[in-house]
Amino acid sequence: MFFDENNHTIDKKYYVDYLIEKYGRLGLTRQETADELGISLSFLDKLLREGVGLPNYMKIGKSQKPRIVFPVDAVADFMTVNLQ
Repeated sequence: MFFDENNHTIDKKYYVDYLIEKYGRLGLTRQETADELGISLSFLDKLLREGVGLPNYMKIGKSQKPRIVFPVDAVADFMTVNLQ
């Protein structure tokens, strides 16, 4: 559960709205996701390789290194469930 500056709880919908307003789109890059989770990009990449401990994500493209996009809904859900 998150709290605002007045110690009111913040739910998933609030966090989704916050992310959409902050980034202006429905998907976050690896760097943006790492920033929101409070981890380094290299640690996020390690978690991607291991396949654990991250919000759901999508791979865009069929190349050897596809683009990774984290939907804001998945990031918000992950934050409200896992980082209480």
